[in-house]
Amino acid sequence: MLNKGQKVTAKITAIVNYGAFCEVIDETEVIKGLIHISEISDFFVKSVEDFLILNEEYEVEVIELLEDKNQVKLSFKSLRPELLKSPDTKIKETKSGFDSLKNSVESK
Repeated sequence: MLNKGQKVTAKITAIVNYGAFCEVIDETEVIKGLIHISEISDFFVKSVEDFLILNEEYEVEVIELLEDKNQVKLSFKSLRPELLKSPDTKIKETKSGFDSLKNSVESK
């Protein structure tokens, strides 16, 4: 039986634009899984295939169990610190801000 937070090995069985489907073997049982695109990286993911390769195995973390459906939701990024944004990451402001918009509105 899988548990939330557990590290497991998942084999990628299909890649789609919103994530990757995979299989996790739990003892003798095969459980279908999904790594949603939002669980691949905190940074922009243009293509799932930039991170995952079909038929390859990856260590991932269980984030949710759907026992009634024998399915699991998985996270790729949670085990890879380089794919996570740090808590002190902030949006940088530009010098102009809204000034150029203000100036163009006032001049009309």
